[in-house]
Amino acid sequence: MHPKLVWLTALLCLFSSLSVHAASLEQIKEKGALRVAVYKDFPPYSYSDQGQLKGIDVELGKALAEQLGVNVDYMLVVADENMDDDLRNAIWKGHYLGGGTADVMLRVPYDLEYAQKNDRVSFLAPYAHESIVAVYDNSKIPSLNNLQILQHHKVGVETDSVGSFYLSSIMQGQITKSLQHYLNFADAIAAFKAGQVQAIIGMRGQIEGGLGTLQENWVEYPLSMRGLRSEWDVGLAVKEGNDELAQLLAKAMTTLREHGQVSEIFSQYGMSYTAPKAN
Repeated sequence: MHPKLVWLTALLCLFSSLSVHAASLEQIKEKGALRVAVYKDFPPYSYSDQGQLKGIDVELGKALAEQLGVNVDYMLVVADENMDDDLRNAIWKGHYLGGGTADVMLRVPYDLEYAQKNDRVSFLAPYAHESIVAVYDNSKIPSLNNLQILQHHKVGVETDSVGSFYLSSIMQGQITKSLQHYLNFADAIAAFKAGQVQAIIGMRGQIEGGLGTLQENWVEYPLSMRGLRSEWDVGLAVKEGNDELAQLLAKAMTTLREHGQVSEIFSQYGMSYTAPKAN
C-alpha cells in the first residue's frame, strides 16, 4: 500500500474511533445539545418543508432535549437495507462515510425478541403504536374482507415494503400483477388521491399523514398478515452502556406522555395517536 494511503487509512480509523464514543450526559450538557437521529424524507415523522425540518419525531426530539435542559441537534438518517444497519449507522458505530453517531434515535421497534438480538443497543421508552393498513375506495372496491378482490384493482405500494412482499407472496402470487410500485410512498398516496390506484397499503401513520381527513368513500382497513408482523410499538434507542442517558430519556418520555404532549404533537400533524401496548 502506498505510504500516503497508509496514513490516510490510519487517519480515517482515528476519526471513526472518535465518532463511535457514546456521549455521556455530562458531555451532552457541555456541548449544549442532544443529538437526535430521525429518518430523512419520512413524512409525517421527519421531513423538510421549504428548508425547515418538521415532523412528529422532530417535535418529540425537541421536547426530549427540553426535558434534559439542552438544545437539540438532528442527525438525518437515510434508511439502509434493514433496521440493524440503521442502528449501526446512527447509534453504535457510525456510517463508513462519516458523520458520527447520535445520542438517541427515534422510531425504532420496541420488541423484546428483537432487542435480545441487538446487544450493542439499548431500547427504551415506547411512545406510540404503528400498524400496517389498507385504505381503499369503496366506490370501486366494496370490501376487503377477502383480499382476492385486489387482483381486479390497482394497488399502490412502496417498493420493497412489507405490504408489497406480503401481497406478492399470498394466493400463489395472484395479486402481484395488480401492484403498482412506487419508490416513494408519497407518490403512491398521490396516485390514490388522483384515482390512479383504488387502494394503497402501508404504515397507518404515513397514510393518515398523507391523506389527511378521509373522504366519505375512503375506508381504512387493518391488514392482518399471516407470518409477518403487521403492528408494533416504536420507541427510542441509545448505545448500550449509556445507562444514565437512557434512564433520563425514559423518564422524559414518560413525562411527555403523561402530560399529553405526545398525543398533542400527533394531533398537530393531523394524526390519530395510539399508545404503545408495552408498559
